[in-house]
Amino acid sequence: MQVRLLCNARVYRFDPRQRRWMRHGGVMIEDGRILSLDPHDAGAGVERVDMQGTTILPAFADAHVHIPDMGYFLGERDLSGATSYVAFCDAIARIPNESGIVFAGQYDDSRWLDGRNADVRPLERFHAKARVLISRIDGHSCLVNRAALAWLDLPPQTEGIELDAEGTPTGRLTDAANWIAQARFIEAIPLAQRRAAERAAVELALSRGALHLHAQLYGFKREQYASEIEALRALPARIYPKVCEPDPPLAVELGLRYIGGDVMLDGSLGSRSAALTEPYADAAATRGTLHFSDDELYAFFAEAERLGIAAGVHAIGDAAVDQCVRTWERVLHGQPSPNGTRHFIEHFECARIEHIRACARMGIFLSMQPLFDADWGGSGGMYERRLGTQRMREMNAFAEIVRSGAVLCGGDDAPVCALDPLGGMQAMIEHHEASQRVSAHRALEVYTLNPARLVYEESDTGNLAPGMSADFVVLDTDPLEEEAFDRCRVLQTWRAGAVLYTNSSL
Repeated sequence: MQVRLLCNARVYRFDPRQRRWMRHGGVMIEDGRILSLDPHDAGAGVERVDMQGTTILPAFADAHVHIPDMGYFLGERDLSGATSYVAFCDAIARIPNESGIVFAGQYDDSRWLDGRNADVRPLERFHAKARVLISRIDGHSCLVNRAALAWLDLPPQTEGIELDAEGTPTGRLTDAANWIAQARFIEAIPLAQRRAAERAAVELALSRGALHLHAQLYGFKREQYASEIEALRALPARIYPKVCEPDPPLAVELGLRYIGGDVMLDGSLGSRSAALTEPYADAAATRGTLHFSDDELYAFFAEAERLGIAAGVHAIGDAAVDQCVRTWERVLHGQPSPNGTRHFIEHFECARIEHIRACARMGIFLSMQPLFDADWGGSGGMYERRLGTQRMREMNAFAEIVRSGAVLCGGDDAPVCALDPLGGMQAMIEHHEASQRVSAHRALEVYTLNPARLVYEESDTGNLAPGMSADFVVLDTDPLEEEAFDRCRVLQTWRAGAVLYTNSSL
């Protein structure tokens, strides 16, 4: 392959000694790998491409993304635009009915201007004869109509079936009932439709500069995971499958070095199912639920460490975070894994300072979502309503995590939040709590270098240096110089020296 030099550009490489991104004048590529960042190294015969003063950064990562859901909840199935109960009803009416199944999501009644809550009445009104499931934006609760309830035929003792005063199901499902229902609906979607949703999701991710996608996989039969991973890896992005099962031997069978991700220790704050040590501020009788006993969690973590498989779990509330951290203390005896295994915690929203320091000491990676603070933090936001002002101010402590030395990885939990790495980095710079803001240099690490380390790929990607894969994104402006990611536009996304996405004539 001919050597190419992308010149007249601001190219950034992370220097670990200086802990800063250093600027270079170009990037020279051969056979999909970086030869040099010095344009003067280009000799005669090298093809030169004028990048017209644009900025080249390592391609972005999303350390927590639900690819099929992200692609499926586009267009009329995306209810996030509803800002009132009436708008929600109108959106329900527009959802397509495909072979008797109506499946949509992303509503967030915590942000509705009229203060009302979503219910099943529009499901019955507009789609009474279809099986209907509408997932809340966090995925931790859903609404189903009577036809869906009859089809699901959940045992009455299933955890999470909400009942009214007469003992009749309301159609709102949480906890186990919610996950069973969503898995059944996803299974009912034709395979061709799911594959189309996956392609649409990846195309959208590439347009946002996100090449590296840590894909959460769950709800499949054990023997199906291999084919699902194969299908995802056939897509143009770089996919890192996180099989969300507490089953380390399965990772060995699949040739993966990590297992878990959305292995749920608890639920979500929006659905009031995250496990808290103190009650919710707006529901005094509720503290959420822990889904594992201490001994069950210890068995999972201990087996993963024994096999050298990185184990990850979903922990949002402080009770869940505490259970996770103290179990790792028990397994690792308070020290980093002697195997060099990179265990991780997803979300980590309500962590206390002692949790952060323990994770730094044990080398536990933290996969978090800065857009959660942008969407739900601050005065009057969902966090404050659920937890009160003081607990809200202590959440998503990005600066404290960076200062501690723990490795912080950024993602968006799409489709819970929009897949938007530039927005996520800006959210870190503009955290609602001023003391938890980080610099643009640190924010870029969180969406590039650190996720590559989490999946053991830091010698190949996540930075721009000679010998590494030419995986990068081209932006129209320089976010490091201006300390602003929200003013940038993605012009191109490259993988191994090839353009996968462009909206530019470069």
